[in-house]
Amino acid sequence: MENGGMLNIRKRLTGKTCFSRQVMRRTTMLSALAAITLIAGCSSSDNAMTAFPPYQYGYLNQIHLNVATMQVADHAAPGSVPGDESAKAPIPPDQALTQMAQQRLVAAGQSGSAVFTIDGASIVHEPGGTLNGKMDTHLDIQSSTGQQMGEVEAHVTRSMKPDLSKGDADSRANLYEITRQMMQDMNVELEFQIKNKLKDWLVDAGGMPTAAAIQTESLGGSAAASASSADTGSGAVTTAAAPASSTPATPTAPAAAVEKTPASASAQAPSAETSEPNAIFPGGVADDATDAASTAVKARSPAAGYLKAPSKP
Repeated sequence: MENGGMLNIRKRLTGKTCFSRQVMRRTTMLSALAAITLIAGCSSSDNAMTAFPPYQYGYLNQIHLNVATMQVADHAAPGSVPGDESAKAPIPPDQALTQMAQQRLVAAGQSGSAVFTIDGASIVHEPGGTLNGKMDTHLDIQSSTGQQMGEVEAHVTRSMKPDLSKGDADSRANLYEITRQMMQDMNVELEFQIKNKLKDWLVDAGGMPTAAAIQTESLGGSAAASASSADTGSGAVTTAAAPASSTPATPTAPAAAVEKTPASASAQAPSAETSEPNAIFPGGVADDATDAASTAVKARSPAAGYLKAPSKP
């Protein structure tokens, strides 16, 4: 009996041990599956975070400059500004500016050079979770001898309250988004400044001046064009001839007035032979309407024997 009881006890213990081993194996397998799932999830999340396509500006109009070479100078490396976090961005702002300049600014001339300089490009994480971005650039036009012929500046600032659903305020996704917004503003601002302050240096793809450059021609060129069209018999002849026909009419008006003045004076003044001298005023009474010349004509001495002394009583 004792041997049989011991055998039963051993069987029971063995059965429990096998069951425990099976439970442990299952637990280990479940843990391994959970770990694999977690790793896969993290890998998928990392892939999603790294899916940041480069900024493209090829769909925008290129700006052709009347220079032979085009260069980009980057003076805004990430970290140049205290608190700058642009180095964490998938595409740092200074790299985005370099790419924009290379795609949009084109040298289409025969001499001279253009230098696009990045003076500043930063993203600062302010207290409260706000991201403040700033970009400062300028474009120089230089002659073949290095003399500066023109300059234009473009500045952009942007504040963004990040979407915390994409992670922390300074997550890669949020830094990518604020950089994209600043680049949209910079494209508009730079083009506006160039067309307003460097329009004399704008040409088409073939190097010919654009409409913006033609508008800066002096008025002398327009007058010469009108004279040329007048010589060829175009419709501009009438417009050009109108002032010429009216020019001689101006001096003729005083001439007519001069001719009428003696006639009117002679009509008002009595004839020297028909008028009788005045005994009291031999020179005659001058009319206010007559001038000194008329008075001189009427003045004369009385005829001899006209004046007689009174007889004595």
